[in-house]
Amino acid sequence: QDREPWGLPPERRDNGRLKRLWLPAGLVISCMENGQIIRLRIRRADPGDGPRYVLVSGSVVRPMVWDLDRITIAVLESELDGVLVNQAAGDLVGVIALGSVSMRPDQTAHDALQRAERILVCLDSDGPGAKESHRFWPETYGAKARRWPVPVGKDPSDAWRKGLDIRVWIMAGLKDK
Repeated sequence: QDREPWGLPPERRDNGRLKRLWLPAGLVISCMENGQIIRLRIRRADPGDGPRYVLVSGSVVRPMVWDLDRITIAVLESELDGVLVNQAAGDLVGVIALGSVSMRPDQTAHDALQRAERILVCLDSDGPGAKESHRFWPETYGAKARRWPVPVGKDPSDAWRKGLDIRVWIMAGLKDK
């Protein structure tokens, strides 16, 4: 697609030709702020050799958040996991979906995490998720950052598909150690 109808400035490739906006087929994950779309990420069902997730040009890169005024905040890797946890337990916890294990909280999310009494670090149960759960989060937020991976599967969406009640899992994380 042409970039200009999307409100994006024209860009040129190295060869001088105008860049176009790539919008692959897939599940569109939108991030809204003050009633405006600030980010579109597309999860491709069959990416082949390409990326599974595509960030649409012009999107703001920062975590997706819900209800940061809660005393407990769950930190998740993917936006889809964030949507799932917010849907199942958004009345119990605030949610921060980073978009990537290596993404860090922006100032708004950081301020909320500083105010929170408890942080459930629900990153994926793979090597990078475990590493970040034990490193950045407790180093930055101290003992209130509690690693809380799903008991089955790789992430909350995978665990939900395998029958985990997401609300019950979050409620268990709210209990004292």
